[in-house]
Order: sequence, then structure tokens, then C-alpha cells
Amino acid sequence: MFPCSCEGDSRMSPKRQALSPDRVCNAYWWGLFMTIRKTLLALAGAVSAAAIAVPAQADGVLNFVILGDTFFDPFTITNNSTAGETVVGFGLSLVSPFGFDTAQDGFGINNSRAFTPVGGSGVTTGYTGPASFADGSTSIAFTFNNFNVGESFVWDIDVDGPSQITVLGSDLIGSSAYVDFSNGLRGLGVLEAVPGNSTGAQFVVRTFVTTPGVPEPASWAMLLMGFGAVGTAMRRKASLARA
Repeated sequence: MFPCSCEGDSRMSPKRQALSPDRVCNAYWWGLFMTIRKTLLALAGAVSAAAIAVPAQADGVLNFVILGDTFFDPFTITNNSTAGETVVGFGLSLVSPFGFDTAQDGFGINNSRAFTPVGGSGVTTGYTGPASFADGSTSIAFTFNNFNVGESFVWDIDVDGPSQITVLGSDLIGSSAYVDFSNGLRGLGVLEAVPGNSTGAQFVVRTFVTTPGVPEPASWAMLLMGFGAVGTAMRRKASLARA
């Protein structure tokens, strides 16, 4: 039985108001449930359609190549999307045992280099943070609000190992990375070898998934199943009340 707040409700017809309070409440809540259910079904259909349609537009790529020494050479990512998407996020997780050496006399050996956007690229791409990364971090993640096609974000940061002062791009092969596009897709991939370059590594997107935080069709399906279970219980209670 649901809490009754609908007895004598002026929105109900006189015939319905003449019914017992229990039957009035059951009918009221059942109508409300069906309205919510129809709305969620329509929304789930829209989300499913979007999730199906988006991969066809996911031909955009992010160019990220590390050539040579990670201490002397800046890092650069370029939005090479061919479908007009902007880049809204990027992340890199280093393969063990490497980490980012951002503070002197901390992680790594000898010289360090704190994270620093280069040449005004942070302004151009709408870089929104973070401003720094802890010394010894094994991953970094960026967010943007105006990273358009053809633009590049460039930054300095040092990568070291516990006992390795010079880290080349090729040493980071196997590290994982992601790029988030404005169409709601996240491209996942790893750093792989650069053909013809023994010291480099390049980011290659291997698959696209829905960006975390965007409801997936499966999540909506589970939600609707829960509402369906509630509806079944309500129908049983209504049948018992009529009996």
C-alpha cells in the first residue's frame, strides 16, 4: 500500500473519488508510475540511438608522438578529428617503473621538470587544468573547453625511472592513454613504436567507448527493469485490494 495523499483530490473524476481511499491511491500511484515509465523508455531509446549513431562519427583522431628524450623534448597532442569534434580530455598512464619527475630531489635522478604548458597552447585550446601534478605521479589527465580541430596542446614535463635518468619515447611503449571527444566518445589505446624511429612512441586509438559519466543503454535497461519490478508489485497489490 502506498502513502495516501490523493483522497478527495479535485483532479480526479467524481466516479473515481467515490471509490475507497485505498483503490483511489492505488489508481493514482499506478497512473503516476506509468507516466514515469513511458518517459524513461523514451529517454532510453534516445540514448540508445545516440550511442549507436556516434561510432560512425568517431573517425577523429588525436596525434600524440614522443620522439627522443622526454626531458629535453616537449610533449604535443594535436586534434586531427575529421568529423569536427573538439577534444575535451586527455590522459596518459605510464608503464612501470616510470613516473613524472616534477620536483628536484624527489622521484627520479638529478634534474626534474614541473608540468608547464608551452607557447600559449593552454590558452588556445582552453586548457582547464590541473595546474600541476605531484612528483612521482604515474599518470596525468587534462581537460579542455576549446580544443578545436587542427590545434595543438604542448607541455613540458620530465619522465624518469627509479634508476634511469634518460627516458626516451620508445621506453614508454605499452603506456596507456585516452582521448575524450565532444561527441561523447572516449578513444582508448596504447603507445606503440613509430615505424622508422627507434627512439619514438606514438598513441594509437584501438577502440572507442562511451565517455564515463554518460549513461549507457545497459544502465538505462537495468533502471527500467527495476521500475518493472515495482510495477509488478503494484499490480499484485491492486488485485488483492479488488479481491
